[in-house]
Formats: sequence, C-alpha cells, structure tokens
Amino acid sequence: MERIDISGLTPLIRQAKITVMCDVTNPLCGENGATYTFGKQKGGTLKILDQLESGMQHYRDVIRNTFQTDPDQIPGTGAAGGLGAALLIYLGAEMRSGIDCVLDMTNFDQWLEWADLVVTGEGRTDWQSSFGKVMQGIGDRCARKGVPVVGLSGSLGPGYETIYEHGIDSLMITVDGPMGLDEAMADAVMLYQKAAVRMFRMIRAGMRVAKKDKR
Repeated sequence: MERIDISGLTPLIRQAKITVMCDVTNPLCGENGATYTFGKQKGGTLKILDQLESGMQHYRDVIRNTFQTDPDQIPGTGAAGGLGAALLIYLGAEMRSGIDCVLDMTNFDQWLEWADLVVTGEGRTDWQSSFGKVMQGIGDRCARKGVPVVGLSGSLGPGYETIYEHGIDSLMITVDGPMGLDEAMADAVMLYQKAAVRMFRMIRAGMRVAKKDKR
C-alpha cells in the first residue's frame, strides 16, 4: 500500500458528529503501540509481532504522507488494533476516554463528595492499566478529590506499579496460593469474596490505627 484514497466516502460523513469511546490511550506504533500492546494477547510470537509492527509502521508513514498527521502523536490511535487511527483521521471522529464518559454519565464526581474510600478493580493489573483503562480513570478522578482508592485484581503483571501514580493507594489480588489459571477461573467467585474480606479487614485495621493516633 502506497497511498490512501478516501475520496469515495459519502459527504454525509462530514455532517455527522462521531464520538469514539476508547478505553486506552496507546499510539499506533512503538513499544506502547497497537502491535506490542495487544498482539501478544492474540497469540503473536515475538517474530510475528516484529513483522506486524513493520507493516504498521509502513501504514503510519502512508498516513503521515497522505494526511500530514502523525498518528503516533495522538493518544488512542492504537486502540482496537489501530482502528482508532482510522476513525479519527479518516472520519474526523472525536476520541473520548471510555471510562470518563461512563463516570460523567453516572455523576461519579458528585458521588465522590460523600465518599471516604473508593474500591475498584479489574481482572489483571499491569502496565496497560495506566493507559486509559477503568482503574486509572477512577484513580485519577479520586486523586483530584483527595479520596483514597484501593484496587482488587485477579492478578498482577509487569509494570503494575505504575497504577500507583494514578491515585490507586494499594492493590489486593484474589489468588491466595500457587494455582494455575484454570483453577483460578473455576474458583473466581470464592477467591474474590475471600480477597474482599482480606481487603476490608486491612482497611478496618487502618481505621483502628488512625483512631488510636487521635487519642
């Protein structure tokens, strides 16, 4: 592919307002781009990922030359394997954080005025969690209001510590011993219940310490 021609698009597209709710801020290419972030999840080996990234870089360069726009400089263009770039650049869509849209619709900030603590969670917390996902969105909102946040996760992966920079004060994982994924999934309900009990017992201990310090 050497050029992109969108002259056949219906003119009605330009009259429409398209809003894309996106839960990640990854760029199109690079270490944190679509290929290396999401490709491994889909079964790509390192050799395959390198080949895919080479193709993605060529696609990016064609976009640069055709539209004078660099998708690597736009957060969210790497979403859905690069679909974010197409929607934004070809259709003129507005990119909005998915979690911010949901929090706005539920009046989350207003509820925070009454909150002493927020509990959130996700299936796995790792470096991707800090690229616009739910836990980051909630943590950032709470940090602005000075409300502490704890997270309950199924597991922790490489780079999970970066979530601490987004208002998350601590993390609790559900697994309570060495086990494989199949076992963890089969006992997920029980594991989450037990982890929640451990979490709130720890919170209660902190409350007792704080109460003692005030004497």
